Amino acid sequence: MDASEVLQHYACGQMNFQGLSLTSVDLSGADLIGANFAAADLENAILMLAFLTRVQFRQANLCRAMLCGANLNQANLSAAILSDADLHGASLQGADLRSANLVLADLLDANLLGADLRNADLSGANLTGACLRGANMRQENRKYFTNLRGAKLRLADLRGTNLAGVDLANGDLSDANLSEAVLRGANLQGANLQGAVLDNVYMSDASLTGANLNGASLINARLSRCQLQGADLRFSNLQGANLVDAKLSQAKLVEANLCQARLSRSDLSRVNFHRSKLCAAMLTDAYLGRANLSQADLTEAVLTRAEISGANLSQAVLQGTTMPDGQIYR
Repeated sequence: MDASEVLQHYACGQMNFQGLSLTSVDLSGADLIGANFAAADLENAILMLAFLTRVQFRQANLCRAMLCGANLNQANLSAAILSDADLHGASLQGADLRSANLVLADLLDANLLGADLRNADLSGANLTGACLRGANMRQENRKYFTNLRGAKLRLADLRGTNLAGVDLANGDLSDANLSEAVLRGANLQGANLQGAVLDNVYMSDASLTGANLNGASLINARLSRCQLQGADLRFSNLQGANLVDAKLSQAKLVEANLCQARLSRSDLSRVNFHRSKLCAAMLTDAYLGRANLSQADLTEAVLTRAEISGANLSQAVLQGTTMPDGQIYR
């Protein structure tokens, strides 16, 4: 069936194209709202600027399809093959993309507001500037999880997105907005989060080993039990953050703002806090062995029972600081 036949059938009210072979079909700008292309072969199809709202593409083959600018709002793309597809600027609001294959897909500036991406494979996908607000990428279990390994999410809008347990290792999230997102248990090892906004994020139990958070905003972030060994947090804002029981050994926190942060029982061994702000920070039972606190501001910080052997406190501000022995420094 060619493009003219598809359009003729649709105009006559025949909307079922399930399982048909439509490879390389050109339906640019076509109005096919509500049509059924489930399990159809649309490899290399041209669907640019097409109106595909509520279309059934379940298990369809859209490999290398051209869908830039297409309207796919509320479309069913579950288990569809969209590898290498061009979805630049496409609208996928509320779309069902569960278990879809989006490997290396181009989703530059795409609108995925409220989309369901559970168990989707987005490894290597380009999501630069994409809107993913309220999208669901929650890990269902150990077997079913959204794969974002190596994905490009620079400048993406991920506010309020559920990313619990997802794999974002080595992903580029620089300058992305993740405020109030859920990243509990997520894998962000080696990820680039430079300049990202992570205010009020829920990231407990996440792995951020070696991640780049230089200049990131993490105000009131929940980071308890996070793995942050060797992470770059220079110039970051962690004011009021919860880092209880976190692992930060050898992390870089030069000139970071940790005022009123909670760091009780955290591993801060060999952390570089040079010129950082730790005013009123809670460091009860923290381990600061060999940490560099030179010129750090620890005004009114609480270091009760903290281990500071070998720590460098040269020129540190200790006004009103509660020292490990419970004495207040005057």
